[in-house]
Amino acid sequence: MADADFDIGTQRDTGAHPATGAGRFAAGPTLRVEVTPHREGLFDGAWWPHSHRATVELPRLVSGLAGHWGPVTRIGVDLETWGALPTRLIVDERLVRVDGYPVADDTALVTRDDHELFSLLVVPPEAPAEAAIAAMARALSPHNTAAAETILHETGVRPPRRRG
Repeated sequence: MADADFDIGTQRDTGAHPATGAGRFAAGPTLRVEVTPHREGLFDGAWWPHSHRATVELPRLVSGLAGHWGPVTRIGVDLETWGALPTRLIVDERLVRVDGYPVADDTALVTRDDHELFSLLVVPPEAPAEAAIAAMARALSPHNTAAAETILHETGVRPPRRRG
């Protein structure tokens, strides 16, 4: 089993969230990944990006993952969270395809070497530090079967979404 914390930057960027009124978020781990031989939990990792700016955050994610998992070839994220997305990025001189899905499920799907798929919980950038760290820890629990929305609600990151 391997576990790694990547702290990409020491201050949280609030540029995309002027309504929060906060000058800066607390520093904390922004990417946690765990790869086990059995992969029993629902998530392989958790990511707490600094903002909702895909062209800034996705390359940071891909670079962090590449150092731990090897080359990333594709990443799929929620369009409701990210809005407009590039269809591809060049990160560390490698092509990474980007897919957007209108599913509002607070996850990112990462493909390594065109055949191995990993699932990450995505914690919203505006989440309070304590709640974000709790959500990331819960997602990495080896026997977690809770969906992203449940984790984010139960850890205080956000209220549950109203459906329909």
